[in-house]
Amino acid sequence: MIISASNRRITGASKERGAALITALMVATLVLAAGGALILTTGMSTTTSIDATAEMQAYYGAEAGLQQSLNALRGNVSPSGGVPAGTKLTFKNAVDRNITNASTDPGTAPKRLSGWLQYNYTSTGSAYADRVKVSPTDNTYTPRTGVAFSVEIIDPDNTCAACGDPSRLVIKSIGYGPKGSMKKLEMVVHRNYFNFAPPAALTLAGGTGMTLNLGNSNASGYTGNDIHNPPVAGLPTVAVSPANQAGAQTAIDNLNAQGGGTPQVTPSTAAALTSSNTPDFLQTADAARAFLHTAADIAQGDNRYFGSQAAVVAGLGTSAAPLTTFIDNYGGAAVDLGAGYQGCGLLIVTGPLITHGQTDFEGLILVLGNGTFNRDGNGNGHIDGGIIVANFDPNGTGGFGSPVFSVNGGGNSDVRYNSDAIRKAFDSAGVFVAGIHEY
Repeated sequence: MIISASNRRITGASKERGAALITALMVATLVLAAGGALILTTGMSTTTSIDATAEMQAYYGAEAGLQQSLNALRGNVSPSGGVPAGTKLTFKNAVDRNITNASTDPGTAPKRLSGWLQYNYTSTGSAYADRVKVSPTDNTYTPRTGVAFSVEIIDPDNTCAACGDPSRLVIKSIGYGPKGSMKKLEMVVHRNYFNFAPPAALTLAGGTGMTLNLGNSNASGYTGNDIHNPPVAGLPTVAVSPANQAGAQTAIDNLNAQGGGTPQVTPSTAAALTSSNTPDFLQTADAARAFLHTAADIAQGDNRYFGSQAAVVAGLGTSAAPLTTFIDNYGGAAVDLGAGYQGCGLLIVTGPLITHGQTDFEGLILVLGNGTFNRDGNGNGHIDGGIIVANFDPNGTGGFGSPVFSVNGGGNSDVRYNSDAIRKAFDSAGVFVAGIHEY
């Protein structure tokens, strides 16, 4: 039997019949799978984007809680919720449940500043308003669409009631965003940036030499005993570097000898500055320079940095409203505080400082740089708080030079340690944020 070529071709073609259909189906399946993956990815991306936005809004809510708490601690919010008008929100009051919280809060509520912040939303399952609405603030807020926060105030050091204000607080803020999103932030705040123990009522830091003239009047006086009521533990009256301790004792003995048996300096023993009683910024001249630069930055932020005494605005503060003032007069004219009440707070000068026999000041005076403090003339002025003098170049290098404290004239002017005046000086710089983190 003879099989033609044409028959063979027809037979081969019949065996390949259907291959194109299978190929088409395979390609279609791959395209369908790729399309489905694309649709799924797009959907997931959209969901992730929406969730990320919700979480970001919750984060902003937590930040709002921290900011509003700081605003209250800085005295910019009036009390409400049964807290008596005029009550000041100190660090101590912030962790006192009877002051920090509204009178309507149950005893189980955390210390949450509800006497100062307007908690205005009650979440499901809560027996009291437990959130502050951020957006929207009208009655349209819902947890699914709005932003809110709640805060808790903690004293991490468990400061005793008789110990005064805690030196720091922890503020925990929970932000609530749309779709049930939540973010938690924690902030540590110090009561003030300047927080150190003065070594004495009068401190002359550094140097292997000094000028210490305490005056020649049997009526003038210096004391490290706290004149505030109730008093805290006192300080040495005078503290100097070990190299200057003998000279300081001679100056104290000379003044006491004019008192007719009544000491003019109490306590009457000159103290030596050591690594344990000297603040960190007075340990070295470099540390003192760094302190001045930071203090200048803080003062500039509060518009309290001045190049001369003539540029000073708003005075030097009052007992009710103390101020931090930085006068950078190094190489220029002396700052000259006149007679009568001159102010209250923290006064930092980099050049020489002159006071008079009738000058009154409450707080802490730091003469850092030129390191020269002169008190001229008779009078009955009081410097209540503390004085620190150190000589160094604030803009250069090198170590400490010889500090100068000199009183010329008689009268019954004095320098007296006052713990409350020191506290006001430190508080005048305001609350200091030490750090923030998410938890």
